[in-house]
Amino acid sequence: MAVADPNESLFARPLGAVENNPTALKLILGGKLRELRTAAGLDPADVDRTLGFSRSKTSRIELGRHGCKRADALALLTLYRVEGDDVIGEFLRLVDQSRRSDWWRSYSDVLSDFFTPLVSLEGAAERIRTYEPFYMPGLLQTPSYTHAVIKAGPGRLLAHEVERRVALRQARQHQLDQPDAPYLWVVIDESVLLRTVGGREVMRGQIRHLLEMMERPRVTLQIAPLDVSAAIGIGTGVTYLRFALSDLRDAVYIEHLTDSTFSQKPQTVEQYRNMLDGLGACAMTPGRSQTVLRDRLTGL
Repeated sequence: MAVADPNESLFARPLGAVENNPTALKLILGGKLRELRTAAGLDPADVDRTLGFSRSKTSRIELGRHGCKRADALALLTLYRVEGDDVIGEFLRLVDQSRRSDWWRSYSDVLSDFFTPLVSLEGAAERIRTYEPFYMPGLLQTPSYTHAVIKAGPGRLLAHEVERRVALRQARQHQLDQPDAPYLWVVIDESVLLRTVGGREVMRGQIRHLLEMMERPRVTLQIAPLDVSAAIGIGTGVTYLRFALSDLRDAVYIEHLTDSTFSQKPQTVEQYRNMLDGLGACAMTPGRSQTVLRDRLTGL
């Protein structure tokens, strides 16, 4: 069996925003435990049986679907012959942090299951790349614009449900204000600017907000002309999450009308990353996009 070097961390450093993201920590801890189990030459069923775990508990922990308790983590590290007080202490510290409640759980009453994977991990990303063909990107929407979009969406919502959804979107945006905020790169389809969502005043406020956000060094916005977006052919909203840590695989979130696809499969992620690269290369430059936004603002 392999023994972890007691003089080295089990994790790539620095963890950055991941330290404050319980979902991301669960995934990283699970992946590291899977590596250690494989190095020890054990199958998940062997571990379950040896430690008296319920069936598939080891697999659920490794996939980040089951929070790992300190006692379970210590038993696993002992079984995998991980040594060194510092190494074990750091692992257990991260286990404790992974068991905290995610900020978004307070919005579980209005957070759809299909949307949860994106919301739970976007704050841990180093880079967020997104393309929006129909509306302004959620991370750049004003409250008034968000309200209008939600009101126009499918289903009949009560007033307090609408406000809760608006509040959730605003809470997501607060992550961009953090010291270790992700770099946000956005491509908006030109047709989005032609839709007067919520009325002229709402659109004026929304475009002013985009221009303000474009002044931030960690925000890049481009507009894709109609012929460009038609040629690339994504046809739906796409968000790509790039993580700084090798322990956390990149992910892609593809929106549909009433559900979504969230994938960390390398082939799927690469396919959409290439499509986003194509859009970015053919879209207007940020400078030209600013000019178009100002012109649209003047015309409203």
